[in-house]
Amino acid sequence: MIYQSRTEVLEALRQAPFGKPRQKILDIKQNRDLILNSGANVTLVAGKTGTGNTIKKQLQNIRLGLIARLNAKTGAPDGIGALGGLAERTSEEEFARLDEAAQKKLIGFRDDVILQNGMPVLTTDINIIRINNVLRETREELENLGITDFKLPTDAVKLVKMPDIRDDNYAVNIWNGKNNVWAITPYCHILRCPQETLNMLAQRSQDLKQHQKLSEAAEFMNLPLFEALKRYGSFSGTERLEDGRNAQTDYRYPHEWLVSWYIASAALKHDDNAFLRLMTEVQDETPWKISFRPAAKKFGKDLDFVAGVLKISPDTIRQAEKIMPNTHVSALNRSNPHQAQ
Repeated sequence: MIYQSRTEVLEALRQAPFGKPRQKILDIKQNRDLILNSGANVTLVAGKTGTGNTIKKQLQNIRLGLIARLNAKTGAPDGIGALGGLAERTSEEEFARLDEAAQKKLIGFRDDVILQNGMPVLTTDINIIRINNVLRETREELENLGITDFKLPTDAVKLVKMPDIRDDNYAVNIWNGKNNVWAITPYCHILRCPQETLNMLAQRSQDLKQHQKLSEAAEFMNLPLFEALKRYGSFSGTERLEDGRNAQTDYRYPHEWLVSWYIASAALKHDDNAFLRLMTEVQDETPWKISFRPAAKKFGKDLDFVAGVLKISPDTIRQAEKIMPNTHVSALNRSNPHQAQ
């Protein structure tokens, strides 16, 4: 059914059971657009491709700057991922009610309020909003960890193109019908920086331990790229995400996990043979199945889309998906020979 207002869509979602019934409502573009918002994130990247007789050795000097997330309400682990979050926006009505001084105070706190010719204005330019979103969320999440003096170099933040991906999980599977909810189009970015930057942020995260109340970050992680590639699909541990995955080790968001594979693909110059070897080596060390298919489904796409993001042949991605189960069983046997199936 097509609805005509945000209020109608919210009521329909409120009345619908979790999962597929809600997803069907948002599969209709007009409905989704009525509750649409954006989010943005940035993965910090340090190091360059090296040499070696395995892909793992070639990538061993590349590391990612991520955060271990917390549920702000409960304090429970909430997956790992890039610095980022939901855009903070301002309605035209709210903006119009404020005087110029009050409008200026929103700059830096609302991602769609900017200075133009010295005057505060409300922008709808997503390329401005997504960068402001990244800057604000990075500042806020690092402040959660007590780090108050780190600023992203704006011009160096680069978009990873993932057109029209979705992050509707909260609306579909979690929202309890109270307060607002959004369908989210996320924008993923990378920032290349010196290894010393990642070392510094990780060390200060450990040393300060000044976590704010209702913090969304537990620690800053300085994680090897090869290790990050494994972090999706582990149904283990005592702390679980809503889909059953490990809340202490897995990426919270599949599109952020895909960014790690984009970084790896770029490091290998998008070479199909090298990428296939990489997938095999990653799976060979991982007792859970590595697969792009379920991750892509969560953000509303397929394997062809994944191939496009990674700049790898779709045939290579499909070939990897076919051989992964055998490699997965081999890795499972080595990690737990008595329980492998």
